[in-house]
Amino acid sequence: MKTPEEYYAQARTMFFAAHPDFQAALDELTESDAQQASLSLADLRAWHAERIYAAFLRQKKLDGMLFSIQLAEPDKAVAADAIEKYLKSHAEALGMTWEAFCIKNEL
Repeated sequence: MKTPEEYYAQARTMFFAAHPDFQAALDELTESDAQQASLSLADLRAWHAERIYAAFLRQKKLDGMLFSIQLAEPDKAVAADAIEKYLKSHAEALGMTWEAFCIKNEL
């Protein structure tokens, strides 16, 4: 099973493949643009790609990791396991038991 970050990166790549207009905008960035931002061209494109994908997620009011796992994992059982693992780590980070987290979030 992939990490949530790996799913996120794969989903972002899929997003840009499905939205060639956004990819074209990234491709129009130049070395001069990168120099003005004190970044490499690859870093500038990655920074803008992250901002575009994050804006899409915010606009749709989606949890980035959950959406990314659902988008990038074709096997429903593996996706369900990955989502549960992600949510359990989220509960742990909040200092909550899994049971309390489920109750609070109506899972």
